[in-house]
Amino acid sequence: MEQSPVKGAVSTAKGSVKTVRVVKKILALFNVKFLLIALAILLLIAAVAAIAGTSGSKSGSFSGSTGMNLSEATLQWKETVEKEAKEQGVEDLVPYILAIIQVETGGEGNDVMQSSESTGNGKGSITNPKASIKQGVKYLAGIKANAEALGLTDPWAMVQSYNFGGNYVTYLANHKEEHSTDVAEKYSKDVVAPSLGNTLGATYSYINAVSQAKGKTYLYNNGGNYYYADLVRQYVASGSAEIPVGDDVFKTVMDEAIKYIGWSYSWGGYTPSMGFDCSGLVQYAFGKAGITLPRVATQQWAATEKIDIKDAKPGDLVFFKGTYGTPDHISHVGIYVDETRMYDSNGSGIGYHYWTDSYWSSHFDSIRRVVK
Repeated sequence: MEQSPVKGAVSTAKGSVKTVRVVKKILALFNVKFLLIALAILLLIAAVAAIAGTSGSKSGSFSGSTGMNLSEATLQWKETVEKEAKEQGVEDLVPYILAIIQVETGGEGNDVMQSSESTGNGKGSITNPKASIKQGVKYLAGIKANAEALGLTDPWAMVQSYNFGGNYVTYLANHKEEHSTDVAEKYSKDVVAPSLGNTLGATYSYINAVSQAKGKTYLYNNGGNYYYADLVRQYVASGSAEIPVGDDVFKTVMDEAIKYIGWSYSWGGYTPSMGFDCSGLVQYAFGKAGITLPRVATQQWAATEKIDIKDAKPGDLVFFKGTYGTPDHISHVGIYVDETRMYDSNGSGIGYHYWTDSYWSSHFDSIRRVVK
C-alpha cells in the first residue's frame, strides 16, 4: 500500500533529526585537542614522505645518459658491456662503462678496461677483452654499491673512483664533500700520491684541452689522474642539457639555438628555412639577442677578442682551425657552454658536443669573446 505524501515527509524529518543527534554525539567525542594531534600526525607523515621523495645526493643521476663520440673500436664491445652490466644488475652504468673503455684504450688491446690492477694481480694480468670488461664492470658496480650505501649518488664520483680506487667515495662521504675536479686534485695530492711514495707533491706536465680549460696542466706523480671523470664525461651525453645559468644574453642566445637541436648540418645555411652551418647558427642566435655578427667563421673570429681559456664563460665562442682547408684556416665555430661542452652545428648535427674530445682538441684554435 502506498504511503501518503504527508506521512512520508514526517517520517523523513524524524529520520533527519535522529541523524543530526548522532552526528553531534560523534563530534563531541573529538574535541579540539584531539583534532590538533591528528592534524600534527598527518603533517608529520607528509613531511616524511617529502623527505623520502627527495633523499639522496644532489650531485647527479644516471637517468637519461647515453654514449657519444665513441669510436667504432669501442662500440664493438657495446653488446658485451650491456650483457655484463645486466648480469651484474647495473644496466644504468652502460654509457659510463663504454666511455671508460674509450678513455682507457679506445676499445683496442686485450685489457680494454685496464681492469687488471683491480684484481690485485698487477698490470697486464688480464689478457682477454671480455674478461677485462667482466672485471671492470664488477669493480665499478662495487664502487656504486659502496657509494650508494654511503648516501652518494653522483655518477662522476664513482667514475673518478674507478681511477683512484674505491676509497675515494668513502673519502667524499667522510669529509662531507661532493666530487669536483678541485676535490679530486686534493685527494690525488694528499691521499693517493703519498700512499705511493710521493710525499712532496711532485708533479709532471699534463697538457690537453681539459687541463688547459682548468688552468692546471699537471698531474701528481703516483697520484692517479684527477681529471679522469672530466675525460670520461666527454663521451657521455646527459638526458638533460644542464645548461649553466649565465647572463641574459647567453640565455637569449641559447633559448633560440636550442630550438634547432637535432637538425642536420646545412652548408651555407643561416636561417631556419635554410638550415644552419656553424657560423650561420651563431650569427642567427646572437642576432636574437640584438648582437650583430659577421656571416662566416673567419670574420666572426676577427670580430671577437681572444681570452684566456681559464677565463671562458658561457656565451663565448670556441674556434677551430684546419677541419678543412689549410691547417691554419679558421674553419669552425661553436658557442661555449662550459669547460667541456659547446653548442654548435657540425657534421653530426646541431646540439651539444664536447670541444675537449680528441678530434676537436686537435683542431682547437682559441676561445674568443663577443664585445657588445
